[in-house]
Amino acid sequence: MSRPPRVTDLQIDEAARAVFLAQGPSAPLQDIAKRLGISQAALLHRVGTKEALMSRALRPVPPTALVLLEPGPKDTASIEDQLLEALLHHRDFLRQLVPWLFVLHYSALGGARALHLETPPPVALREGLTKWLTRAKRSGRVDLAQPRVAAEALCGALEARCFNAHVGGSTYAPGNDEAILRQLIRVLMTPKEAPTRVRKRTTR
Repeated sequence: MSRPPRVTDLQIDEAARAVFLAQGPSAPLQDIAKRLGISQAALLHRVGTKEALMSRALRPVPPTALVLLEPGPKDTASIEDQLLEALLHHRDFLRQLVPWLFVLHYSALGGARALHLETPPPVALREGLTKWLTRAKRSGRVDLAQPRVAAEALCGALEARCFNAHVGGSTYAPGNDEAILRQLIRVLMTPKEAPTRVRKRTTR
């Protein structure tokens, strides 16, 4: 008798994620097992329960934007460009996360709260962005009254676009993400410029 194929935890999570996203939380475990080339019994032996598998497969990882924000503002690039890069990283993360949250919401788990995350990704990003903007303000590189409010506005706008795009596509989230985010950054903050010297008028 041939030995059953050995699958990794990563392969299990990827297969489960694909099936749950395609069929929703009611997807049968048999479909996941078939995708992996193993029996349903073997799959259950590895994961315990369907709920445990769903929680594991759809558990979000920390936003990649946090890695960019952690060192603080760099002197080698403009504040606007650095901020835009971090926000676009977070946009890609949210495009992945939003569909997962929909599946969890309609599952027996009762939504993302069942994942027992110490700090949900959107909250972590707000905190990281607030710290980054505060450092940019203290270094004198931006004219910004309240970094936390600016972080809330940027994250909220981005989350709304990603949510609307998932629900209704480009019709619900028209326009180019990068162009809209860049314009929003310019509305919320102004890079500080060197004071303009006033030329004295000489009398003859």
